[in-house]
Amino acid sequence: MAIPDQILSGIHNLDPLPVTVQKLIAALSDEEVSFRDLGKVIEYDPAVAANILRVANSAFYASRGQIHNPRDAVVRLGTATLLDIVLGNYLKELTVEAPLYDLSENELWMHSAVSSMAVKEIKQRVNGSASVPQAASIAALVHDIGKLILVRYLKADPNEILHISRREKITFVEAESCLFGCDHAEVGGAIARKWSFPDPIIEAIERHHQYPMEQSSEILDAVVLANLVAKTLGIGLGAEGLNMRVDERCYRRLGMDFRTFCRICAQTACQLDDMRQAYGLPN
Repeated sequence: MAIPDQILSGIHNLDPLPVTVQKLIAALSDEEVSFRDLGKVIEYDPAVAANILRVANSAFYASRGQIHNPRDAVVRLGTATLLDIVLGNYLKELTVEAPLYDLSENELWMHSAVSSMAVKEIKQRVNGSASVPQAASIAALVHDIGKLILVRYLKADPNEILHISRREKITFVEAESCLFGCDHAEVGGAIARKWSFPDPIIEAIERHHQYPMEQSSEILDAVVLANLVAKTLGIGLGAEGLNMRVDERCYRRLGMDFRTFCRICAQTACQLDDMRQAYGLPN
């Protein structure tokens, strides 16, 4: 579906990403970028450098002692995790309450952060020939970015979406499209395109609610299942709840079964307190 002009205007009026975030996004696709180059990017932004050190030394990320130099943080964390932290904190500043989805500011943010964390667990447990790229955690972090625009420019009541969903016997996201002419995944893809994200991340954002999903990628499959992990843990349920459909082929392509999915949920849940501390979120 075409995105309505009102929403397109909101996307076009978004501020560009901070320069540091832009450079880290570019580094995701540059195999020749060095840790030294990334270290310089971080060091030239004192606020980012301080935050990187704070988060890298939190219980969620620290594993081999304290880090005191941004370049050391780059070496330990890697490009994707650095971007996860820097972009995550930037998005946290943009997050607002989302009454359209019956989510508070913290709930909307927590769902994205937990989804990103779940990808890291999925990555460790995929079987067979599947290999989940590091960028999948970034895709999971921004998979619901479209909701930030919809809640700013649309004043609909979530009960309107729920009414359509029940009446037509369709999912919440399908009802969203019926009411607005587009859904948050499509809007999120447009935002990611404006911000020059790599194509695989854009695709994962745009298609994470697609059903059926015959053609896919490891990033997209990981984001679909990470979203389900967060929902299963009760993080970011809101008005939608679990009124969604997931193509079982996403599991099969990653070599996952039900027990593996349960283990991923359990391990993600065990890390929630550390993640809240890392991002300064209340328990």
